Order: sequence, then C-alpha cells, then structure tokens
Amino acid sequence: MSSRSLRTISVLLVGGCGHWAAAENHVPAILTLKEQGFLVRVAAICDFRDPYDQALLGHMPHLRSIVTQDRPVWIRPQQGEPTDALERRLQQAHREHHFDVVIVACDPVAHFPYLKWATDQGIAVLCDKPIICVEDAAFNPDRAAEIRRQFDALLHAHRAQPDHLFAVPLRRRANDAFVRVGELIQDVHDTHQQSLTMGHINVSGGNFRLPEEYALGNAHGYTHGVGALAFSSYHYLDELTRYLLLAPGQITALRLTLQYVRRVGDHLATGLNDVLGTLLHPRSEVELPAVELSDRIARAEMDFAFTVELLNSRQQSLGVLTYSFTSNSCSNRSVGALTRDAEDAVAYREKGRMSQYVIDLHQGNLQHLRVTKNDAVGEAYSIRLEHRRNPLVGGEGRREHVYNNAHDSSAVTPRDITAAFITMAAGRTPEATITDKIAFLDGQVLTHRVFAAMYELIASHHHDARSCPSVLIDMS
Repeated sequence: MSSRSLRTISVLLVGGCGHWAAAENHVPAILTLKEQGFLVRVAAICDFRDPYDQALLGHMPHLRSIVTQDRPVWIRPQQGEPTDALERRLQQAHREHHFDVVIVACDPVAHFPYLKWATDQGIAVLCDKPIICVEDAAFNPDRAAEIRRQFDALLHAHRAQPDHLFAVPLRRRANDAFVRVGELIQDVHDTHQQSLTMGHINVSGGNFRLPEEYALGNAHGYTHGVGALAFSSYHYLDELTRYLLLAPGQITALRLTLQYVRRVGDHLATGLNDVLGTLLHPRSEVELPAVELSDRIARAEMDFAFTVELLNSRQQSLGVLTYSFTSNSCSNRSVGALTRDAEDAVAYREKGRMSQYVIDLHQGNLQHLRVTKNDAVGEAYSIRLEHRRNPLVGGEGRREHVYNNAHDSSAVTPRDITAAFITMAAGRTPEATITDKIAFLDGQVLTHRVFAAMYELIASHHHDARSCPSVLIDMS
C-alpha cells in the first residue's frame, strides 16, 4: 500500500455547487467514501456561487454535509479573469492544500484552464463531459477549431506525465443496457469480422424554455454561444464511436456531414413555442423581465442532424450512421418560471426535459440491435433492448430485455466511477468491474474528434452558408 493511501486525499471540486456535482454525483460519492472510512476531504470548491449560501444549501443537502464536515475554502472565479491569474490562485491553493484530485464539473466552456493546470501539475483529473468546449463555437469557425486545438494540447500534456490519471464519468459507458449492446456487437465482430454498416441514433430532448429563459446562465446555458450539442450529445457520440471501435472491420475513416441545423433564433422566429408558452405563463411564480436575446444566444445550435459515412482504406463506402438531436419535441413541462430559476441561484434544471431515444444498429446481414427509451427526466428510467441475429450465426429469433430503473439499478453508476477514481488516485486498486467501465482520456480521442468536427461544421454552415458541409476523420 502506498504512502498516499495512508493520508487524507485532498480534492479540489470545480463547479461544486452545480446540480450534477453537488446533488447527483460527485459530492454524494465522496460522502459515501467517508462513510466507508476512506480518508478523503473536499479542501476547496471553485464556483462563482457561494457554497456557504444558505439559500443554495436549502436545495442541496449533500453539499450542506460536505461544507459542514470539511469546511472547504471557496475559490471564486472572476468574470473575465486572465488564465494566468486564475492559475496563480489555483497554484496558491495547491500549495496550501496539496490537491490529489481535481474534479471539473463547471460549465464546459470553462473546463480547459482547470484541466490544463491540473494536468501540468500531475494531479489526477476527473472531468465531466464534454471535455472541451469553447464559447461561440456554434457560429465562429475560429472558435470552433479551438476545441480540437485545446483537446490536442491537453492530450499532449497528459501523455507527458507518466502514469497521470485523467478520466470522464460517462453514465452510458457503465449502464447495463449499453454494456450489453457493446458485448453483442463485439461478439459478432470477433467471430465474423463484421463491422457496423448502418445505424440511427435519434435523440429527443424535449427541452422547452420560455423565450426569456434562454438568457439564464449556469451550466449548459445558451449564453456562451453553444447549445444542445454541448449538453447530453457527448454521451451518444461516445457510444457511437465505442461501437465503431469494437467492430471496425475494414473501416479506416469517417466522413462526417452536417445535414441539418436549427438555431435558437430560428426556433423563436417561427412562433412554434407559442402554444405551450401560453399555457405556462399563468403558472409562473415570477415574471422574468423581457430581454432582447443576444446574437450569440440566437446563433447557438438547438436541433441538428449528422451523417457519418463509414469508409475503407480506398475511400469506398461501407455504410452510414446518422445522429440527430431535437429539442423541438414533446416536453413534460407543466410549470412556468420558478423563483429559484429567476434568481439564477441553482443550475437551470430544464423543467419538462425528456429523455427519449431510438438507437438502431445493424452489423451487415448478421445482427440487428435496437435500444429505446421514452421517459421524462426525473422518472425511473426504463431502457428496452431488442436483439436479433441471423440463424446461421446462432440467432434464435428476436430477443428482448427491459432494464427497469435503468440508471440507478445499473451494476455500476457514475457515483461508483467517481469513488473508484478517487480510490485510484490514492494508490489503491478498485474492483475491475468498475475500472473497466471508466472512460480514460486516451480512449476519448475519436469521440472528441467527432465532437469537435461537429462544431466546426455547424460554425461553417453559419459562416459560409454551405448547405451540407463535411469533413474526413481518420479512425486511427
């Protein structure tokens, strides 16, 4: 056992007052470790919100427990603060608290300075998705290209640090249903070398906002000139690339094409939101002030669709995958603006957001898989997996399995991943059943290439008005 595992592990929690970090995942995971007798302490919370604000703590009992037990120092980022000034403050805090782990859970457009600083120091990093995002990437090609440049710089810094730990807690990497899909795909590929040849991933977010709510900030807001792609899409892109890498066959490159994009301004200009908006306004606790939305909000992507053509070494097409996301879909929202949203005190929780998708995958003529989900966010999610193989390769007709309470009842959860990562940073070895479901930085290269290229295409569409811009991505 290393000497590190015998002392208290010190954690810097960036974005520690957000809903995901403080209520759902990182803070609860740390509290569980404490209950198990593991020596871990949140030494500092870096957030523009005050972690000792009683109004905030009233919504977040787990955060209240952490600040009561650990009394972490509050590091408050300054608006427009130069990167070097922020790094000096982080370095000073590091000298005082000797951070072993940095957990980055703030707005994605603010990730890079924290990630690069921690990596340069050799501190273990756990970063929420997407790893890198950049303001105004939805309409400015130079800013969109910066996503790829920053990721490459981060990857280079990580690889320059021997044995540096850097991981991303991706729920679907550990979810039982998605794990099973990967196993089925890999089984057919390993036996018959059959790659994926066709697939559709259609996600309906059901994200409805009143027009004035687009001006609210906090994590995954539209106020930074990026939109829905920077929210949950990274999960599905990661699954798409993971399946491709499990069953590559002759695939050596991907041709990514933007087929459709609809921006916030396009949505509001149509008046399509008027019916639900009319129903919601009388149910509001507060009346948000009417605001003229900025150009960066209006230009942020809201709905989009891409095709991913699968190519061999001779640039021949082996098949095609599609990924589409729409917010302009069914919403379960039944309340108007709430006081806590108007005060911008806690992360905007996307009232009425849905979690609906259809994932349809084919491995040539040998196998077909379909994954479906149709829930409102906050319900006990149910995922249905349908599976059929050709009889000549062991198929016995259609098989079906429903994973009830699919996220919370999964064998490995994001909380387990956070706890296991902190355990690894302490020099201990967690259970292999958890570590083999952790997405480490080196395994995120292809996913992030696709993510960055999507923003480059969305920005090119706005800048050049090309109807279907495309880009080639090497699989290697």
